[in-house]
Amino acid sequence: MREFREKISDQDARQKITFGARLKRFCAGVGNGLFLLLCALATAWLVYESFPRNSRPELAWFALAPFIWGVTRTKGFWSSFFYAWFTALLFHAGIFYWIYYTCLHGGGLSQGLSLAAWLGLSGLLSVQFAVFGGSCYFLKKTGFFFPLLAACGFVALEWVHQTLAFYGLGFPWLMLGYTQWNAPEVLQIVSFTGVYGLSFALAFTGASVGWAFALPGVKRGVGHMCMAALVFLGLFAFGHYRLPSQPLRPGKALLSLHAALMQPNIDQYKKWDETFETEITDTLEEMGASLAGTDVMLAVWPESAVPGTLLEDRYFNLFKRVAADSGAYQLVGSNVPDGAAQYVGAYLMSPDGETLQSYRKIKLVPFGEYIPLEKWIRGAFPDVEVLGELGAFTPGTLGQTPLDLGGVALGRTICYESIFPQLWVTQGRQGAKLFVNITNDAWFFNTAAPYQHLAINAVRAAEMGRPVLRAANTGFSAVIDPFGRVEQKSGLFTRAVLRAEVPLPVGDKVTFYTQWGDWFAWLCAAVYFTLFISVAVFSYE
Repeated sequence: MREFREKISDQDARQKITFGARLKRFCAGVGNGLFLLLCALATAWLVYESFPRNSRPELAWFALAPFIWGVTRTKGFWSSFFYAWFTALLFHAGIFYWIYYTCLHGGGLSQGLSLAAWLGLSGLLSVQFAVFGGSCYFLKKTGFFFPLLAACGFVALEWVHQTLAFYGLGFPWLMLGYTQWNAPEVLQIVSFTGVYGLSFALAFTGASVGWAFALPGVKRGVGHMCMAALVFLGLFAFGHYRLPSQPLRPGKALLSLHAALMQPNIDQYKKWDETFETEITDTLEEMGASLAGTDVMLAVWPESAVPGTLLEDRYFNLFKRVAADSGAYQLVGSNVPDGAAQYVGAYLMSPDGETLQSYRKIKLVPFGEYIPLEKWIRGAFPDVEVLGELGAFTPGTLGQTPLDLGGVALGRTICYESIFPQLWVTQGRQGAKLFVNITNDAWFFNTAAPYQHLAINAVRAAEMGRPVLRAANTGFSAVIDPFGRVEQKSGLFTRAVLRAEVPLPVGDKVTFYTQWGDWFAWLCAAVYFTLFISVAVFSYE
């Protein structure tokens, strides 16, 4: 009997121990899950606040730290992959909320399809960050070198996305380096490395801080934080040395060009309605008349300034009068017809109105100016009426030379093309002295999109070391100096004419980035893919 009681007592003890262990494991799992969720939310909030419209660049230096701290607690490639995907979904959804608003109010889609477009794009773009997160599972095995390799991986995947988008399909709108568009000192590194150098610095500092918190012991963590601080201070010192203390002004060592940026603020729904044609032409003529008697050399009108093509007599004669009265070149956003093909583009009209040069937009907006996989999309959504209204434009050819502005090489991009540095680098190598970007951001209403679009142009200016003139139908129109500083900016949804004396560079000197292109991204990609594959193979063996 005594032995039986002892046996029962032992069984009860084992059950209590088993229950206690299970409860402990459960609580640990819940605690770890809450920790990971808080880290994901923290990174999502920091990234969201860093980008325009909020534009708090200082937060971007710590944005990846919570995620890196969290990803060190995940076990296995796929858990790291999906944790990163969830984190990226949160910040993509926050930054791209305007996709939903634009599709619903500007594109005529239903709430369901607008929601699907917003979350579908956010989820698809999050795959890039998910691959980064999954690779962190292997890279963290490298110990001390983890922050460096993580930063290389972050840049490598940004570059891969950018390249795929340029030659195929993608949307590289959200690059971490763009968060520093309004921090002129640290922005200057892009003249050497492109935006990828900034993304590297931000990823390295964030990874270093996150890794420092994940490491046991204070001593090793402090070392990583010190390296993060040195990277920031190095970039700041370089920018402070390169950045002139005063805005550039025309002088003995500089040529200059007097330009006017025209912002007619024509309602998006009036632009393509024939009943408002007279109202539109009156607006254009009235604004053009304001240039008479000035010394303007170039007037820049926005994308689709005329609802159709400049070659139509009513518009051609209108701008010919404006050119003659002002004595200025007129750069006019207009469709460019060529036989059966239609191009989104622009014309540069000479002051005498006799010479027209044209540019044909190379990178078209998916689902706005063309439909990717058109046959499949139309077959899958036959009842979506708006698909029948989307533009079926032809992309322009690569290698178009800059426009000739009385002997000055004028680089040009239209709207969405601002996110492709490849187009800017090509024209910079062809001798462009300044760039224009014309756009019609009326589709985006008063959301964060126009702010984000302007920020990208500021980064391009600093990369090229060339001034950028940006004319937008409803704003923001802006004058940006060669260091990425926005010197003048219009308001949103206001009619405006911005005039500026734009200094032009003398000689053929270009920035290191213009000359060598994405060399830094190539280096990061070589380091990342070599070591990631090596560590992954070694881990499985």
